[in-house]
Amino acid sequence: MITAQREKITEVALKASELPVLPVTTQKVLSLMADPDVSIEKIKRLIGADPGLTTKMLMVANSAFYGSYRNIQNLTQAILRLGLNAVRSIVVATSMKNVYKRFGLTEKLLWEQIIGSALAANLIARQTRLSDPEDAFIGGLLHDIGKVVLNNEFPEEFARVMERVYNDSVPFHVAETEVFDFSQRKLGAEVVKKWGFPETLEKLLLNFDDQEEIKKEKYLYNLVTIITLADRMCQKFGMGWRKPGGNGVDFGNLPEALGLDQAEMKDLTEKIQVTFSQGIELY
Repeated sequence: MITAQREKITEVALKASELPVLPVTTQKVLSLMADPDVSIEKIKRLIGADPGLTTKMLMVANSAFYGSYRNIQNLTQAILRLGLNAVRSIVVATSMKNVYKRFGLTEKLLWEQIIGSALAANLIARQTRLSDPEDAFIGGLLHDIGKVVLNNEFPEEFARVMERVYNDSVPFHVAETEVFDFSQRKLGAEVVKKWGFPETLEKLLLNFDDQEEIKKEKYLYNLVTIITLADRMCQKFGMGWRKPGGNGVDFGNLPEALGLDQAEMKDLTEKIQVTFSQGIELY
């Protein structure tokens, strides 16, 4: 049974890997970033050869999300202002729309949830200092990538799952078992592995819903907790949902697990709401 499930996941992941998911520039940037001694000049030359990516980098560098306090006018200034980890996050986020085979209402909601989770996770990580904010951004961006692939390859089946989630308030991980014989997390882990992301990200996805396993590694546990709270924030403000959940969204013990008191949560929630209203358009 496990072997058959693994083969099915691999089969779907192979289909996904044939899509124009990560542009050549993105792949090259990720490869360069794997070198701890990479120079800013190399990164600048690579990004500078892509006019669209250059424009995006300058736009984000000048945004309130990254605390811009002066006008950034060239790529060198942008990279120095953002830092290499943030540059990696922006490059990956900018390329993510290449994942989608189509872009209707379902895809729009998925995209909003994915980028919303990334932005909120980054802010939560900054506030709590329990993980690198850019690790949180990438984790938020990719932790549900399996949903995108399922929607690409099995749109009718995926629509049935989402109907259960939206209409009957059934958690996604429960609804997907009624339709699929493998989880989107395991599929997502296979996909990020094939895209060449670090093993820690693959492990994050594989163990995301297994509290006992994820607690064995404190940093991964912190990341999962941060991203889970980010997802709840998306639900609260309607990012990737048909309507905002508002005060009906329960944060449970997530704030406590992250060491956030009531005042800090109020401040963080307000910051995330502002970011959702301004930051989504950046991508």
